[in-house]
Amino acid sequence: MKLNELISIIEKKFPNNLQYDWDNSGLNIGYGDKDINRILTTLEITEDTVDEAIKSNIDLIISHHPFLFNKINRIVDTDTKGALAIKLIENNIAVYCMHTNYDIAFGGLNDYFLTLMGIENCGVLDPISSYDDYENGRMFGLGRIGKLKKSTTIEKFIIALKARLKLNTIRFVGKNINSSVKSIAVVTGAGAEYFEMIARSNIDVLVTGDMKYHQAVDAYELDVNVLDLGHYGTEYIFSDAIKKYIDEEIGGIKVQVSANMLNPFIEC
Repeated sequence: MKLNELISIIEKKFPNNLQYDWDNSGLNIGYGDKDINRILTTLEITEDTVDEAIKSNIDLIISHHPFLFNKINRIVDTDTKGALAIKLIENNIAVYCMHTNYDIAFGGLNDYFLTLMGIENCGVLDPISSYDDYENGRMFGLGRIGKLKKSTTIEKFIIALKARLKLNTIRFVGKNINSSVKSIAVVTGAGAEYFEMIARSNIDVLVTGDMKYHQAVDAYELDVNVLDLGHYGTEYIFSDAIKKYIDEEIGGIKVQVSANMLNPFIEC
């Protein structure tokens, strides 16, 4: 399958125009007429994932976070990003990124998170206001609202999250870890700012990552329960989600999940 053809199929389900203005989802490196037989999926493109792709004869890396994000004035081998770009181009490896458009789109990362946890999907947390941003009568937006099959405590919910997502730690913000949980909101990645929206709702807990200290203080004072799984903890499942999507809905391409995804934080 040609790269352009593959991208066309992907973007029918996960439209690239859903991404935020500051984002850089889409094709970051590559020729549109390149044949794609082997894909590597990853959260982040690092030196280790590029080397893995070279050793595995990968044609295309699909990452969640854009490879080219901040302004780049030159591509030189003395710069970390430039050296990786040169290595990718020299080895004819294309790079396609699915970031905020995949967070927002139906069937994207927030929906996959709920499915993985066996939580009923009750809709979008923060809808986009544009009239054009609809699909089958539903409004696109960031985050999802979910409902557990039966009520539990925050402590037991934490245990379930850690087991299913293979996490060693989860940070809890709240006044009572034994309080009841039935409804949840999930914003994969950095979604801690949504605690103020949660305070005005009937949602029992916000599941997200990257909560800052002062946000945590304010959330506590507003009596909002927050579970901070870390940025990596909520998003590394992207690789499995994309592999599942391509295997089940496209087919004909070998897809492997990177064995070298980087969580830069070490729990000591």
